Amino acid sequence: MTRPLIHLGLHRTGSTWFQRHVLDGRDGRPLATLPDRAESAARIVLPRELDFDADATRRWIRDRMAEAANRGSPVVISNERFSGNPAAGWADAERNVQRLANLVPDARILLVVREQHSLVRSIWLQQIRIGGISGIEDFLRPLNPGDHRLPVFDPRFLEFDRFVGLLDRTFGEEDVLVLPFEGLRDDPGRHLGRIEAFSKIGFPSPPDTGPVFAAPTLLEAALLRRVNLLAIRSSLHRAPPFPRLGDLGRSIARAAGRIATDSGEARRGGRVDRIIRNRLADLDLAASNRRLSSRLGIDLAEFGWID
Repeated sequence: MTRPLIHLGLHRTGSTWFQRHVLDGRDGRPLATLPDRAESAARIVLPRELDFDADATRRWIRDRMAEAANRGSPVVISNERFSGNPAAGWADAERNVQRLANLVPDARILLVVREQHSLVRSIWLQQIRIGGISGIEDFLRPLNPGDHRLPVFDPRFLEFDRFVGLLDRTFGEEDVLVLPFEGLRDDPGRHLGRIEAFSKIGFPSPPDTGPVFAAPTLLEAALLRRVNLLAIRSSLHRAPPFPRLGDLGRSIARAAGRIATDSGEARRGGRVDRIIRNRLADLDLAASNRRLSSRLGIDLAEFGWID
């Protein structure tokens, strides 16, 4: 029997594309075993330790796995929330790994990583899309000493070799596949072929290989931040003064984003990239990436990673 495959994300590495277009059950592709990501997060990720019922959750997963077997489908579980929430510094990533190992101990693990500067920029833009109000400086700003009321973005997680090491120790290195997002973006068929060879599960390429949630332009993001501040209620901003204006404000921001000029985007992008580089300068990403390259047998520098 084919062993279960658990895809952990990361966020902003093509996870939603994988879930919607690869795990769709068509043309020989597998069907997602836990199709409702909100439900799998609610059962596996969100409960605090005092509320987490491992036995009940294990039974629930086994029931879903049995349903997959009955329809002749391999077990593929995909939820980028398993690897933590980047806006909260991936604070629960390690705990989630331990829970998954307890729930599905015979699973093979798939993780997709992305060049760190590009990933941070994409994560920041995504948090604006879903209601965030922070500019890039504030999003990356360290907390003041003593201010640890809520988890925030933590750049130390970007030394990915450490997280991969945890996966290797927990599941076994031979049962952990780590791939660069850039390979998925540039050659999705080859990327899926590597997953297929690793998992022994067929992954024919879908016809749609474009991103599901493309990042907004930087002009749109700048306007969305103001709209979010005034009108969008979310966990990122819980008390906007004019919530009824949200739909109108977002429509205006999208319309403005469509007329952004290349020169304007280049100017705004240059500033964003400088801030990201400066904020990550204290990390030794080059050393981490070299260790990760050695572990993967892939030269990440060929994909634009820092070497």
